[in-house]
Amino acid sequence: MRRLFVHFYIFIILAVIGLGWSLEHILREEEPSMPVWMPPFASLLSAQVPHMSHPNQLAEQLNETVIAMPLSAVAWPEPELQRLATGEAIALFNSRQQIYFYLLAQHQPEAELWRIGPIGQPVDKPTYWYHLLAFALLILLATLWVWPLARDLLKIERHLGKLPQQTQQPLRLPKRSMVSSLADSMNAMRKQIQHLLGLQRELTRAVSHDLRTPLTRMKFTLALLTEKKHQDALSADVIEMEQMVETLLDYAKLEGQEKLLQRSKVNMNELCVNLVDKLNSMPGPQVQLHMSGYISCLCDGHYIERALQNLIQNARVFANEKVDVWVIKKKNHVIMHVDDDGPGIAEDDHAYILQPFVRLDPSREKAHGGQGLGLTIVARIAEWHQADLSIHTSPLGGARFTFTLPA
Repeated sequence: MRRLFVHFYIFIILAVIGLGWSLEHILREEEPSMPVWMPPFASLLSAQVPHMSHPNQLAEQLNETVIAMPLSAVAWPEPELQRLATGEAIALFNSRQQIYFYLLAQHQPEAELWRIGPIGQPVDKPTYWYHLLAFALLILLATLWVWPLARDLLKIERHLGKLPQQTQQPLRLPKRSMVSSLADSMNAMRKQIQHLLGLQRELTRAVSHDLRTPLTRMKFTLALLTEKKHQDALSADVIEMEQMVETLLDYAKLEGQEKLLQRSKVNMNELCVNLVDKLNSMPGPQVQLHMSGYISCLCDGHYIERALQNLIQNARVFANEKVDVWVIKKKNHVIMHVDDDGPGIAEDDHAYILQPFVRLDPSREKAHGGQGLGLTIVARIAEWHQADLSIHTSPLGGARFTFTLPA
């Protein structure tokens, strides 16, 4: 960042100096050409002034303005002072290309300077294009400075959009780039993130794989048991561990699946009716579906069905008697509410419950075979679809999970 500031300040200094020097040369007026009548007129003035005692006499004769002023009123160089001392008339142009003649009247008690003029029509040059030129040059210089910076920042933005991809090459920027240090830091961060993601996947797969070995031994021991009481207890543990392994493997497979989404126009009426019928055929509280009219949505139907299934199954686990599912179409969104009449969820636990392996009531959820990953999977699917998952208090008294999906 320090390098960027230094580069910016140097650019400002050089731009101001360069523009000032350039415009000074561009706007510098060319020396106007001397009219052919000027030398004879100057000679005439030099000859007549010594015979006049007052400027008004010369003004009446020439029909021009003549005023007297001290010699010190003009900062004359030494050569011009010598020319004035010899009685020579000196001609000067003003900014409007009018001519003034200066002579030294030495016959006065004190030598005074007479100025004749201005002579000639004033010439007004338009100056607005000078300002336009200054603005245009400043914009051009600023563009030349900003363009490489904007180009490199765009490269970084595109690179960040592809950060999760393992096959991505490190971002390479020229060493002279003002944000090369930012690119280096981003590459280091990318390596660390990918390393951590790899460790997470390897850990999940290793744990799931290693759990299969004791499961196999437990199944073998279960087959050798003869007492019904021990057999039932061990069978329940085996089923729970199998469900845990399958859930862990399922969660691990979700990593990197976002790019495999197959979006299409999905009939939400058909999807919800089939899902509710399937779940109502299983033991547990019955699910009531509420929806009206035809509702469709552009999404991946497989993952949306899975998210809704996880929400309904979670509601059935904690519901006392009733689970309601509402599917509503509002403008450009499809809103799905899943309500239950269970104990509900404290507001402080709303964000916490969406994290992996979180169970607010482990003893109760263990009895229903939960592993604390169902809502995490729903949150991941919502993230893939740029949807919103929120938790509120249900009108039934329990928890309400709201899945808002862009239509």
